[in-house]
Amino acid sequence: MSSSNAWYLRCGPEDVGESAVLVGDRGRVLLAADLLDDAVILNEDRGLTTATGYHEGQRITVSAFGMGAPIAAVVMHELAGLGVRRFVRLGTVMTLGETQLGELVVAHGAVRGESTSASYLPVEFPAVPDFPLTAQLERSVAAAGVPTRSGIFATYDGFYTDMFETGFGSRPVAERYEALARVGVVAADMETSALLVAARALGVAAGSLCLASVSGADNSKMEHSARVAAEAELLRAGFDALATSAAAADPTPVPAA
Repeated sequence: MSSSNAWYLRCGPEDVGESAVLVGDRGRVLLAADLLDDAVILNEDRGLTTATGYHEGQRITVSAFGMGAPIAAVVMHELAGLGVRRFVRLGTVMTLGETQLGELVVAHGAVRGESTSASYLPVEFPAVPDFPLTAQLERSVAAAGVPTRSGIFATYDGFYTDMFETGFGSRPVAERYEALARVGVVAADMETSALLVAARALGVAAGSLCLASVSGADNSKMEHSARVAAEAELLRAGFDALATSAAAADPTPVPAA
């Protein structure tokens, strides 16, 4: 292993593209590897499965982080250190307000209800995405003809305390969600605000596009087959947005290995 390899991802600058997708489920990396051209699995240590391949001639790395803001920020931090310049989180969210199951939801910003982002920038700093990359995400989803919505996310650390009612949280979850929905928040997750703030601190571009797979109102879920199909559309839209953004930044395609 090279001394320049990332601590946990165990790969080097030569192994990654300038664009990356961050996913929670490592199985989504394997699905991504099937969708990319000439994909190579780089790491499976600690479940941080990572692969690099090509989409429309642009080199894209896909990394899994599991669940939660702390490890998602670690993976972003290591990839940024290896030379990745733009990131898209492709994951799942709980619906809030008018958001419907099965929609792809683009983040225009996020409520900082987690703690990881404060280790990068003070809480006064807003969690906002890179606007050109976000606009491209919206164009890519629209071009795919998939139901979509854009708006503010809310991000929390405690799934069973902040997002899913079990009686252990400091505030009833339904009360929190109703208050968020009244001010236009459209989705809740565990990573987006931390990644948007960390990206600003690290000097890289980031956006978040997620599948609304669980209802925040009654915890109902998408059917498995519909979710699998929607996750493939999610990955394709993310790849299209990153490849288009990379081509705009450097119109010379990277030759496939």
